[in-house]
Amino acid sequence: MKRKKSIPTGITVMAAILLLASCEKDIDIELKPSNPQLIVEAYINNLLPEYNYVVLSRSQDFFAPNFESLPVQGATVTITEGALQPGGTIAWNAASKTIMSEANVPGVPANFRNGVYFDPRLVTSPGQSLRGQPGKHYLLEIEAGGKQYSAITHLLPPLPVDSVTSGFPFTDDDGLAKLRITNHYKDPDTLGNRQMYYWRFRDNRSNFGWGGLNRSRAPGRDDLVNGEYIRLTHPQGFATGDTVNYFMASVTVDIWNFWDSFNKVRDNDGPFSTPVSLGNTIRGTDVLGCFSGLSLSSKTVVVR
Repeated sequence: MKRKKSIPTGITVMAAILLLASCEKDIDIELKPSNPQLIVEAYINNLLPEYNYVVLSRSQDFFAPNFESLPVQGATVTITEGALQPGGTIAWNAASKTIMSEANVPGVPANFRNGVYFDPRLVTSPGQSLRGQPGKHYLLEIEAGGKQYSAITHLLPPLPVDSVTSGFPFTDDDGLAKLRITNHYKDPDTLGNRQMYYWRFRDNRSNFGWGGLNRSRAPGRDDLVNGEYIRLTHPQGFATGDTVNYFMASVTVDIWNFWDSFNKVRDNDGPFSTPVSLGNTIRGTDVLGCFSGLSLSSKTVVVR
C-alpha cells in the first residue's frame, strides 16, 4: 500500500457544489476540517523476514497545502506471537515480543525508511529476526501521538504450489512476444481461506516491499472452488528467458476483504462513481489500515 493522497469526506460535498452550480440561489456550505487518520500497513509472513514490517503515516486535513500522508516516526511498535487455546482465547508469549524500529536494513532503499519499522535483528543477527509461524496468531501494538492502537492476525497453513508453468504466447501492444504463467494448486477442502499472489520478475526486481511486487487475487467466493484443483493463468506478460519468483499467500477473509476494498478505492473514478468504503482491521480511534498475515509458498520458473 503506497502512501497516496488521502480521500477526505469533503470531496462528496464538492460534488454537491458542482451539481448545484447552475441554480440561481447562492448556497454556502461549510466544509469542516477532517480528523487526520493514522494509516497502518503491517505484514507478518513465514518466508521473507525482511518483508515483515510496519509502515506508519498520517493523513492530512483537506485544507492542508499538501495532501500527501506524512511518515510517523518515533512510534513504539511491537509484534507478539500467540497460540490459540481450546476455549478460543489466545495465550500471548511475552518472551516473543519483538520491538520494531526504523532500522537501516541492508537492501532497503533510503526513501523506504522514514516511518517504516523493522525487526532490528535484520541488521545485527538476521538468522534470529522475526519470522511468522503458520498456525500462530500475532498481536500488533502501536503507541503513536499519545494514542494506542492494536490488531491481531493469524497465519493459516501455507497452501503448496504444485508448479508454475509458462505458455499462452501472445504479442503485446509494443509488438513484443510474451508468455503468461500458470499456477497449479489444489484449494483446501475447508472454508474461510483466500489466496493472493505476488511475483518478482525483470521489471520489478529492484523494487522493495509488497507494494513493489506485481500482484493479483483469487475470486472471493471460496465455496465455489472449495477442494478443487485450480490452474490459474495470470494476464501479466513475461519475456522469454525471464526468471519469475512466484509467491502464493494464504490469508484470512478479513485480510482479503481489506485488500479488495483497497483496490476498489484505488481504482475508483472519482466523486461521481459508485461510493466505495475502505475496510479496516486496526483497533483505535482515527485509524485505518491492515495487519496482514501472509502464509507463503513459492516457486521459481524460467519463462520459455
